[in-house]
Amino acid sequence: LATYEKTLLSANSRFDQYLQGNTDILSLEEKYGYQRFKDYGCIACHQGVNIGGNMFQKFGVMGDYFAARGNPTDADLGRFLVTGDEQDRNVFKVPSLRNVALTAPYFHDASAKTLEDAVHIMFTYQLGRVPSTEDIRLIVLFLKTLTGELGGKPL
Repeated sequence: LATYEKTLLSANSRFDQYLQGNTDILSLEEKYGYQRFKDYGCIACHQGVNIGGNMFQKFGVMGDYFAARGNPTDADLGRFLVTGDEQDRNVFKVPSLRNVALTAPYFHDASAKTLEDAVHIMFTYQLGRVPSTEDIRLIVLFLKTLTGELGGKPL
């Protein structure tokens, strides 16, 4: 798995260039999306150089995602399957958001078919909020700036 994950690393996304000082590379709406990403608290888990991928978190902090989705499976148990520790029930590795626009479907169960669906689910079950259509649109615009290059070529 680690070897495979290394193939997903890419650099020089438009967001990387923005962080390096090229503030004109993002549109105003993409910058608004980044601001909402921070303001709503997404950055608390999706942080660091890979915008996530460095911690484990419970999926469904603010609501029971699995009950709402229905048809529970063993995979929904998350890290509990590895540790047997009750505190790890429904706990998953927070994924990196690099190249997220290219990796649908989303979540361990592929239940979110689009990036918009994934953002809506995260608002609902991780943040306990009801996002506006505009918030989702702007955050998705920002997330698309995280697509990088591999071997010097855009993905």
